[in-house]
Amino acid sequence: MARLEIKVDGRGLESRRGDGELVFFYQITDRAGTRYQDHTSIQLSKLDENVRAIDLEVTQRAFLVPGDYRLAVGLLDTGTGEHSARQSQFRIASPHNVLADAWHDLAPVEFIGNQEPPDGWYLPGIHGRLQWAASVHSPARINIILNVAPSIPVPGSRRSQSGALAALLPTLKVISQTGSPSLSEHVELLDLARRRAAFQQDQVHDLDWPRLKASLDDSSTASIDVHSLTERHHDAQFFVSQVRTLLRASEKQPCVLVVLTNPVAFESGEDLEPVSREALPACSVFYIRYHEPVARVSPFDQQMGGRGRGSRRGGPIRNRPPQEVVDQLEATLKPLGPKVFDVATPEEMTKALGEIEKSLLAMDGQSSR
Repeated sequence: MARLEIKVDGRGLESRRGDGELVFFYQITDRAGTRYQDHTSIQLSKLDENVRAIDLEVTQRAFLVPGDYRLAVGLLDTGTGEHSARQSQFRIASPHNVLADAWHDLAPVEFIGNQEPPDGWYLPGIHGRLQWAASVHSPARINIILNVAPSIPVPGSRRSQSGALAALLPTLKVISQTGSPSLSEHVELLDLARRRAAFQQDQVHDLDWPRLKASLDDSSTASIDVHSLTERHHDAQFFVSQVRTLLRASEKQPCVLVVLTNPVAFESGEDLEPVSREALPACSVFYIRYHEPVARVSPFDQQMGGRGRGSRRGGPIRNRPPQEVVDQLEATLKPLGPKVFDVATPEEMTKALGEIEKSLLAMDGQSSR
């Protein structure tokens, strides 16, 4: 993801307050000469009265595959007709990761719209599809559980349900884009506090975002019915029963279970009996536990921001190691021998996904013998 940032000196905007718009035009040209364009605008009547004291910043984001590009930016004042433009060259370097082939057939450039969460996390308008497991050719089933229960508060952090979902929801979308016709997928969102599957979709090719989004809205509400409160000591066993149900449904083919979650702590008296392996098929289990960094800058920036002249940006995103937290959900899967990944960055999440790919390829090799 690249950020295109335009800064306009507020001293030049003070006299422009009034009718009309400032329109920002973006054009990115790839090495083959293909042009990709987008634009955004700001109403001049909505400029702050103290705009002279700040720099106006407009940010546009875009997904780009590694390569060399030319950027052209234009600025138009529709009230006066005045305009200016600037061009520059830039390069997107290839990151060192294990899933570079996942970008096969992606468009070189795709602009990202500015949307409020959860659309801003899921990005439903993005058309490019990843192919992270396209090299897997033997049939297998991937079961994905996303835990939407709020995470544990840790001193010095700002942990919340939305903080975890900002990372786990895009990860769910990525995992659903295998690029392999041999793989079938089943996705569930579990609301442990209410002991229900808030969302289920089988044979996933494209996630049903409108229905999934509605389930997130239902799960985020603060109200919980009296029955759920009186039965709260069975939250862990509800998770165990859902896992058993999914694995039993996968007994006719090789399977992988992926659990996406934040650390979960239950109330005193919770039944933490782990899942029984009795009558369950063999299945590779991956437990991906997301830790929201203590010092975190949100990757979902506001389209427009202002700051006093002479001040500095906070710098790049820096993730401090997560503090030690108690997670009681992991232990319920212990008999299944899960591979546990503690992740706080996109790079760590990518490595976990790479291990899932290795497991599928190993199954692929066994099936071919």
